[in-house]
Amino acid sequence: MDLNALRTSPVGQLVPISGHDDRLQEYSYFAFIPDPLPDSVLLDGGTWHKVAEASEALGRLHQACATLPNPRLLIAPTLAREAVDTSALEGTYGAVADVLEARLTDMAPKSPEIAEIRAYERIAHKAFDWVRERPVTMAMLSDLQGELAAESTNPSRDPGRIREHQVVIGPKGGTIYDARYIPPPPDDRLKSGLEQWQDWLERDLQLPPAVRAAMAHYQFESLHPFGDGNGRLGRLVIALQFMRSGILPEPALTISPWLRARRDEYQGHLLAVSKSGDWSPWVAFFCSAIIEQARKSVEVVNELTGWLSGVRQQLVDRHWTGVIANVLEELIDWPVVRASWIQERQSVSAPTANGAIQRLVELDVLTEMTGRSYGRVYGATHVIRAVDAL
Repeated sequence: MDLNALRTSPVGQLVPISGHDDRLQEYSYFAFIPDPLPDSVLLDGGTWHKVAEASEALGRLHQACATLPNPRLLIAPTLAREAVDTSALEGTYGAVADVLEARLTDMAPKSPEIAEIRAYERIAHKAFDWVRERPVTMAMLSDLQGELAAESTNPSRDPGRIREHQVVIGPKGGTIYDARYIPPPPDDRLKSGLEQWQDWLERDLQLPPAVRAAMAHYQFESLHPFGDGNGRLGRLVIALQFMRSGILPEPALTISPWLRARRDEYQGHLLAVSKSGDWSPWVAFFCSAIIEQARKSVEVVNELTGWLSGVRQQLVDRHWTGVIANVLEELIDWPVVRASWIQERQSVSAPTANGAIQRLVELDVLTEMTGRSYGRVYGATHVIRAVDAL
């Protein structure tokens, strides 16, 4: 940790810490405690230009959401991609198609990693429902972290509650002295910082939404309230802020794919704020993510809308109605299906479910994914490719 830079930080302070690490080796070092977030912030002209661009991009995405008869055209693909990439940023990897397949109620995840990514999807849905009526709270995030930790491939200490142990951010297997960053010690100072962060989210401030989200994300990651899952929960809060403020009516934006492609820059910008107190580089970087990913989300919804309309017309031309039409409408939300799943979902017989699948295969809407003669799984490849493009 760069003690010299952090010692002179204008946005926080170093405090001494001591104890024993996981290998029971004694240490005596320092941790960084960020100051409470300010009500206003100084940004350079170039960054304010980026902020304006991000606001426009969010406005276009809001309009796309508002004109959709079916908001799943944005929510389902966005969440699938966010789950994969936000998890990958923390070292948990899975393919989009495998995550989509794991959504089937009768399919066990192919790996512990897929199970963990699916757990993220589940807690995200709970969080989206929560903020439609209530503010983001640490109690809510603690509950979500507990659910996420239950499926973790690397279970953490203190699941489901604010950490009661010191954590360090740095190379795996390194000592505390090798750490890139050391968050606040697990005492009243951490709890106070989190209370102030929670209150700040709901305060009436004259800050553009993108700036507020960037600042809140920095603070959450700097405080690092949990033993595990801080990155995923911190990025989830970005979507929750936009929903809570009304900037986006649905969780239609995923910035994790953009951040994943620039992981070192992302981490570097967060640390640089602590060192220099200069918000401009981080806010500009964050706004670039919003601009690019909002554009992609609008493109994907337009593509899926056109695709769905075209396939509907093919069904009309063939006078195919009933179950096959119902399955088609489900494919945006459930682009990977099995006959048994359709049976349960549509309350139909096995021959009827298989007949619907075969007709959709005939239209090149569905493609068999397993190569097996039994227990076959079918994917709406157009939808899966759209998810991958986010």
